[in-house]
Amino acid sequence: MKFSGSGSLSKMKYEDTIASSGSLRMDGDIECLGFRSSGSARGEGNLIVHGNFKSSGSFNLNGALKGDGNAKSSGSATINKGINIKGVLENSGSLRVGGGVEATQGIRFSGSSRVDGGLNSDEIIEIDGSTTVKGDIKAKKVLFGSLTHYGGKKVKKHPYKVFGNIFAADDLELINTFVEKDVRGRNVKIGKRTEIMGNVYYIDTIEIDPKATLAHDPIQISEVPEEKIQK
Repeated sequence: MKFSGSGSLSKMKYEDTIASSGSLRMDGDIECLGFRSSGSARGEGNLIVHGNFKSSGSFNLNGALKGDGNAKSSGSATINKGINIKGVLENSGSLRVGGGVEATQGIRFSGSSRVDGGLNSDEIIEIDGSTTVKGDIKAKKVLFGSLTHYGGKKVKKHPYKVFGNIFAADDLELINTFVEKDVRGRNVKIGKRTEIMGNVYYIDTIEIDPKATLAHDPIQISEVPEEKIQK
């Protein structure tokens, strides 16, 4: 189902991929097999995608985004009631989410992101864009600012702010990051210009840059307890 001009969709389950390069309005909950938009798209309900989601234009959804595949945004996207997908979530544009974000296979932010809830993944959460998270973060690996140096050339640094706890089952690396509460990981690296207001817990290894600021001395523990993520 393709739209190249101005179009609208009513509340319905569509056994097709929705592709729009113009202006698209969606009224009510929409369910489809795939979604691609390179123009302007606005939805008043939830969007359920049984496949991949891709937006490179302007996307505004008053409900939640749910999907079985991957989701990629490289334009401007606002989703008011959270994201829950089974694949990988990638943002290289501007992303605003009014609730929690869960992406089973991974989360990668390299653009500007603001999440008014937690981040949750079974795999890696990798953040290298200007990002504010108002909730807890939980994943197998959590990396903030790990790509600020590449190709032998330093790129512009970005602020990372987490108003919650960070839990990593394996590796946890924070560079130029503010964390309001605790951080926990197996192998923990606290990089330069990072400030941790809570406790730092580690199992195997800990590295702390001289330019980092910790409110308390690191604490070695025997295991990383599971903690419920905010959504």
